[in-house]
Amino acid sequence: MSWGLIITLVVLLVLVFWWIGTMNGFRRLQVAIQEAWSGIDVQLKRKANIIPNLVDTLKMQMDFESNVLTELTAARSGLISGSHAEAMAANDKISSLLPSIRATAENYPALGTNASFLKLMEDIRDCEDKITYARNRYNMTVAKYNMDIVMIPASIVAGFMHLTKEEMFEISAQSREDADNIRISKL
Repeated sequence: MSWGLIITLVVLLVLVFWWIGTMNGFRRLQVAIQEAWSGIDVQLKRKANIIPNLVDTLKMQMDFESNVLTELTAARSGLISGSHAEAMAANDKISSLLPSIRATAENYPALGTNASFLKLMEDIRDCEDKITYARNRYNMTVAKYNMDIVMIPASIVAGFMHLTKEEMFEISAQSREDADNIRISKL
């Protein structure tokens, strides 16, 4: 066996192992993305389960603005939809409605001291915190995946596997603007 043939076989073997390792890395990231999304999904479903109780509590305690309750109920269905985009949009919608619920509840002293209402609002706040954590984890995983599929030489394997960029879980432009413009007087 000649040295040229041995070197060629070693180079081919290294390339094959690199190719397999890169493919497995992409598959590992895809599983990590699914797992990270499931963390978000669990909290969105938890939040969706709290919403009907919150709506019922609001209905019992006050003559609440029906359009807010309607929007809250409609957005709830998006939380449990199969679509990531719908779930993200519904979460943003509910988050944007919460300050108006808190502000309007201040006009009803019985509601402000109602243990059920306070517990539900605390549960929703807890969901929001956990969604924020899960969103950060998801976005970090997606960012790594998206970066890896466009960087050479891994992009060659990504193209062969027909991989496409994943969508980040970002807050909507309206929610970002609302957060930037929030004032104590609006709460």
